[in-house]
Amino acid sequence: MPKPSLRDAIVDAAVSEFHQHGYAGAGVAGIAAAAGAPKGSFYNHFRSKADLAVAAADRFVAGNGGELLDDPSVPRALDRIDGQFAFLGSRLEEMGVVRGCLLGNLAADTAGDEPTVAAHVEGIFAGWAARLEALIRSAQDQGDVPQSVDADVTADLLVALWEGVALRAKVHGDGAAARRQLEVGVRRLLGLP
Repeated sequence: MPKPSLRDAIVDAAVSEFHQHGYAGAGVAGIAAAAGAPKGSFYNHFRSKADLAVAAADRFVAGNGGELLDDPSVPRALDRIDGQFAFLGSRLEEMGVVRGCLLGNLAADTAGDEPTVAAHVEGIFAGWAARLEALIRSAQDQGDVPQSVDADVTADLLVALWEGVALRAKVHGDGAAARRQLEVGVRRLLGLP
């Protein structure tokens, strides 16, 4: 496997540092050190810590199973939705529930002080909800989800469910409970037993 570029190493370090210390607690010097890079080289790749946070959010999303929503080998839309949330539940448990979701953490940490980061995270949430809405409508067309389910509202609620479960998991520290909450919550929101 080729060695990651310095920019990629800095982004990977930022994901870890933001997870461990939050946005405010993660400094440029610490992120650069964690990446094995001189602090000055940070500014060769990023204009600011906020610019890095946007890249870190995108890197985090790339590893969250979003491709499962678009997998043509899975013909049932409901199976794609279930598949992504099962993946997220497993990933939450495997990464350690104390970290929660980097997106939710960044959104909460930057809402007042770094509106560009918060707006970028909100754009990620909106894009995810739009993809879920399309899949809910497909699942309704396939007869797997009741027509009475409001696809638009439910898609937003599924995103909120994930963020809420990830946040609470940081408090109770039980990955198995978080997975169960996701499984039950997704089914209930989709109007399924």
